[in-house]
Amino acid sequence: MVDENGKSADEPYVIRGRGKDKAPSGTFALFADVNYNVGGPRDKILVIPAKGTANNFSDYGFDQSDDGVSSVVNNTNNDNILFTRTNQGGSQLPVKAGTSIDDMTKIPLAGSPTSTWNDQAQSALAFAQPVPLPVFTAPAAGAQTEDRRQPVQGTAAPDVQQVLLYEDAKQLGTLPVKDSKWEYTPDADWPLGQHNLAAMAVRDDVTSGKAYLRFYATLPSPVVDVTSPKSGAEVDTGVSIDGVAFNADSVNLTEGSTKLGSAKVNGQNWSFLHEGGWSLGSHTVTAKAVRGSQESEPDTVTFTAAKKNLTVDYKFNSSWQDWETQKYIYSYDITMYAGESDVRHWNVGFGQLPVGSVLYKEFTNAFWGMIIEDGSNGDVLLGSPPEGIHVVPKGGKLDIRVLVLYPTQDEAYKHLYALFAKSLSE
Repeated sequence: MVDENGKSADEPYVIRGRGKDKAPSGTFALFADVNYNVGGPRDKILVIPAKGTANNFSDYGFDQSDDGVSSVVNNTNNDNILFTRTNQGGSQLPVKAGTSIDDMTKIPLAGSPTSTWNDQAQSALAFAQPVPLPVFTAPAAGAQTEDRRQPVQGTAAPDVQQVLLYEDAKQLGTLPVKDSKWEYTPDADWPLGQHNLAAMAVRDDVTSGKAYLRFYATLPSPVVDVTSPKSGAEVDTGVSIDGVAFNADSVNLTEGSTKLGSAKVNGQNWSFLHEGGWSLGSHTVTAKAVRGSQESEPDTVTFTAAKKNLTVDYKFNSSWQDWETQKYIYSYDITMYAGESDVRHWNVGFGQLPVGSVLYKEFTNAFWGMIIEDGSNGDVLLGSPPEGIHVVPKGGKLDIRVLVLYPTQDEAYKHLYALFAKSLSE
């Protein structure tokens, strides 16, 4: 069952070891190498207790772009399932109770970069009956609301007893389900700006994947929210400061008494790139949104600038209409650069995508790495193949042409917001 902190007694965890006998009794054990890690370089094992759920392996220190799943042991009495996408999405591979697979390279998977299941799983369920995702019904996705006590409402499957509601990593509540409906009303005002919510349905001991909702708390006057980098983050010296603003034309940025400059608001997004980059060390930057003589309350972010071995930038190429969907495809070249050492295992991503956006199928069908987030929840997250190919070489670069399908055309879409690259070895 789930406790008051949203933690389950069936929480997955990582151990290290080699051999089929290292799979604990009563668990679904995922090995990072073929032949149960015997004879290979990897030794991690992601252990999922019976009736447990792992909606994103990287949440438990088993990163899809570094470890991967190459063999499995089902030591439970349940028929378990592997999925090719986070949150129990994508293709499914059932693993019968009491069985094992010693080499996932022998299990075909059409359309995967390897044409097999090797290193393709990103989430798993140690129980044969997946729980349907809950559904948000209010507020609408992408809504701007001036109701500072805006309720969050939704529906769930008839056999679901409760819904766990989160904002980022913080649990907001455990909500009972009655007549397939659930509701959360905050006991304090929503802070102004962007809110990223996630909901999971719970049926007995089993949780669903995550359903996502992004909405914005606003005022009739200017409002600003810094969304990237996150406070306390360590970032590269060339990082931009990005955010959202409402009822505003521009955002002014300062550090202490020093005026850094301003950023134009495109739609609701803005981005500020500090000329010459940030000096090494700690920075506290304040943003204020402006329209005419009106100025918002400030929002402040504190971060540390450091010299990173892996850095990233991008170039917008062009956009055109997709005649099949009547939506619009935007093309970008994302380039990662390595400094003093090769980077074999990496993540790269960006965010602030509008509702209705997703990676275009021509990209997803051809991309040779891991697609961890496809943009449908507002964020894109890509990862290196676990095999250690497609390396960012020392002193060199690696280019990725990314195609995003947007619902409309907008100047704001020529910019990638919250762009980052991360070396998984750092």
